[in-house]
Amino acid sequence: VLQYLRYLEELCGAARETLLARARYAREFLAHQRACGADRPCDWSVEQVMQWVMDYLGRCKRSSAHTAACSLRNFLRFAHSRGLCDARLVHAVPKIPVWRHEGLPRVMTEDQVLRFITSFDRSYPVGRRDYAMALLMVEMGLRVGEVAALELDDIDWRNGMVAVRSSKGRRVRLLPLTDRIGKAISSYIRHGRPASKDRHVFLRHTLPVGAPAKCTLVRRAVCRAYVRSGFPDNWSGTHMLRHTAATRLLHRGVRLKEIADILGHRSIDTSAIYAKVDLPALSAVALPWPEVQP
Repeated sequence: VLQYLRYLEELCGAARETLLARARYAREFLAHQRACGADRPCDWSVEQVMQWVMDYLGRCKRSSAHTAACSLRNFLRFAHSRGLCDARLVHAVPKIPVWRHEGLPRVMTEDQVLRFITSFDRSYPVGRRDYAMALLMVEMGLRVGEVAALELDDIDWRNGMVAVRSSKGRRVRLLPLTDRIGKAISSYIRHGRPASKDRHVFLRHTLPVGAPAKCTLVRRAVCRAYVRSGFPDNWSGTHMLRHTAATRLLHRGVRLKEIADILGHRSIDTSAIYAKVDLPALSAVALPWPEVQP
């Protein structure tokens, strides 16, 4: 697995989140093979490969099974390139169909956004930190990894710009720093951020104090805010904030191409799903229902 991860990082340029996910699926597959008595790659069989994916499909959503199947196929391609397994195993991985833009992204209403933002207690340092992190996600659409990776040198206070280092593809995009978000970050830096030599904007306030905030810390801060806001129990992810930011931009008249640039999408097709939640615009182009003429 370590050789596989080194290959993904050094040759494929995979982001850290991708590395963690691919490693998890590879280890799960290897554990399944060992349980079946196939400790060596030469002992792996087509039937075991198919069974592993079908087990995933039986206990997970179709989209999750699709991700698992793609990760397994990638791992088996690597193993085959190293002469460890037969090419038939790669082709044996079932293809789980996932139709692009088949569903609607979950987004917050304006009332829910207000409840979410006001749930942070900014009278103490952790509340100031979590509030600033939440604003970056729900108003600028930053990913969790991008929030955690933000450094002091990324913020151009004089010109009101922030350099966002994408957690996917290792690209950098410049975004305008809004007055509200700028004040939130400034308040945390001046009145809450622990003294530290680390250059990350958001730091830990528990041991080890002053260490950079990791993605898990950002996610927990958001999930705690969901609970305080009285949101449903199944609201546990942070990508909804990114969806909400994109949808709010669309409702303000921002074009899809500009939304794609703000979110860091390589293709405008990735942002096209947000057009489905713009119901007023869709109703304007809807055709009348055909009636049967006597």
